[in-house]
Amino acid sequence: MLGVISCPKCKNVCGISLEQKSKKCIKCDYLIKIKKVRIWVKTKERSNLPELIKKVREEIENASPNIRDY
Repeated sequence: MLGVISCPKCKNVCGISLEQKSKKCIKCDYLIKIKKVRIWVKTKERSNLPELIKKVREEIENASPNIRDY
């Protein structure tokens, strides 16, 4: 199973395997603990990830100030 997460430090959005325990952000080098961040979307198909990442980026950019990323 794959998922889309965003870095809690810099908000960079990336795709991950949900079997991972952590992932280093490629933008800010922060070590993201998968269990502690919001998984925005889940999918079984790797081919869906680019489109899902794009949609999550747009959602984060256009989010109201009341929506928190966690």
